[in-house]
Amino acid sequence: MVQSFGYFVLDNKRFAKTVFLLSCALLFVRLLFILNTYLVDDEAYYAMYARHLSWGYIDHGPVVAFIIWIFTQFSESSFTVRLGSVLLMTLLPCLLYIFVKKYINNTSALIVSLLVSANLLFHTNSIIITPDVPLAFFSITSILFYYIAYFKNENFIYLAGAMLGLAVLSKVSALFPAIGIVLFPVIIKEKRYWLKNIHYYGSFLLALIFFIPFVVWNFQNDMAFVRYQGSHIAQRGGINHFIELWLGVALLIGPLYFFYSVCKPITNLKNWKKLSNEKKYFTLVTIVPLFYFVAHSLFSKSELNWVAPVFFGGLFLLGLELDSLKKMKKAFVIQIIYSLVLIGLIMIQTFYPILPLKGKSDPTNRYFMYNSLIEDTKNLLMENSYLNDLRIVSNEFQIPSMINFYLNPKHESICLSIDYHETLYSFLYDQSSIKGEDFIYIHDKNKFPEKLKPYFDSYELILSSEESRNNSSIASYTVWLVKNYTGKI
Repeated sequence: MVQSFGYFVLDNKRFAKTVFLLSCALLFVRLLFILNTYLVDDEAYYAMYARHLSWGYIDHGPVVAFIIWIFTQFSESSFTVRLGSVLLMTLLPCLLYIFVKKYINNTSALIVSLLVSANLLFHTNSIIITPDVPLAFFSITSILFYYIAYFKNENFIYLAGAMLGLAVLSKVSALFPAIGIVLFPVIIKEKRYWLKNIHYYGSFLLALIFFIPFVVWNFQNDMAFVRYQGSHIAQRGGINHFIELWLGVALLIGPLYFFYSVCKPITNLKNWKKLSNEKKYFTLVTIVPLFYFVAHSLFSKSELNWVAPVFFGGLFLLGLELDSLKKMKKAFVIQIIYSLVLIGLIMIQTFYPILPLKGKSDPTNRYFMYNSLIEDTKNLLMENSYLNDLRIVSNEFQIPSMINFYLNPKHESICLSIDYHETLYSFLYDQSSIKGEDFIYIHDKNKFPEKLKPYFDSYELILSSEESRNNSSIASYTVWLVKNYTGKI
């Protein structure tokens, strides 16, 4: 069967070979990357999750912690911490290809698998380990398996429910595409027979069972997760933030994928009666998170990764559409080339900076921000053995997490969280247990923070550390000897 891709003419075998070779090349690049870069601070923080396994954490569910724990049982390193991410994001396009080919068609299977393999959104999820990794894996597989159950094979309904439960347990934002999954048989007349099927309810009960431990943990910890999320909602956004966010998202995922995830679902609503039930299903699982995150970003600050659930259903909308619209094939090739160029530029910039970007404008700086601090602090402790008996602290979670992971100090480094939100460390250490102690305090500014002065009898600068890259400073730190912590007021 011949498929025309604009000026390209490819048969499915050649297309499949191209997808396979690209996927293998990208896997090699990802393995090379995780072997040669430090963790970013968020990853080190989640590695601390794995050291302190729990059914819940203040900001996320436990799945990312268990993934890291599995791959670090024999050796804890940057590579093993991230290995689960690489494997999940390698397995995902393989599963998509197998099941989409079997239950939809071969061309759509190749399209959706390539979109996952060669897209910066999923590429980023494959080289760093965050809750977004299991969120993407389990959300996308749940969307796919519910589709198979609704349209092709009812036996997949409980597998779909299990995937959905793990998705929500990974990150609660998986609930938004889940709403579309639940509503589909309610809205679509031809599928309402599912409402009389006990297995429909059984699958969601199974998903709930997966999520119950996290709910119990929250009740046991004074609804910590709810409090934390409430503080995020309180951060006000605005039209400038809205434009910046969605423009950034469009640049991240590429114009065609963005169109089919953001614009196409809206036009599908206008042409609802003309749509096939398959397109209605994927529209529903896309439109619900889209409406939520558009509204949220108008009134509250949002991060790029937060809106990822919008693109899980859009993945399939694009796959279905391109299989039938030959005129869009050229646009798909452009989309893939765009994504590959973007991935290539970021990889090159990471190891051989060629773009004249400075500070936060260079996203690759985040992999190098703590290198000098870690080495300088290590040398400080080696040269001053008495300091090893002191706990290293900071006021936020990033520095303690990096110190714990790379230096593994005698006393676990912690975050004091003075005038700062609760973190994992707030649940590990009671303030009374560290009151009266002397600390090594690390700060990401040149001066000791004014807000912390009342909490110590004295503070003495013992080290300054500067991180430079490409002849430009990207981070600076000061290390202080502080005495007699009075505890939170």
